Amino acid sequence: MRKIGVAVAAWLAFITAAHLSMNVDWKVLLNDRLPERERKLNVAYIPVT
Repeated sequence: MRKIGVAVAAWLAFITAAHLSMNVDWKVLLNDRLPERERKLNVAYIPVT
């Protein structure tokens, strides 16, 4: 039972790390920590077709 728990936890950690590395734009998230004169304005939009 313990092996299954460890395997599930490892799988969950792997999937979470893969998601964060591929789907999160770290530059946008860390933009708020930059000094105000170095920040960039990020405008988001939803394309409508």
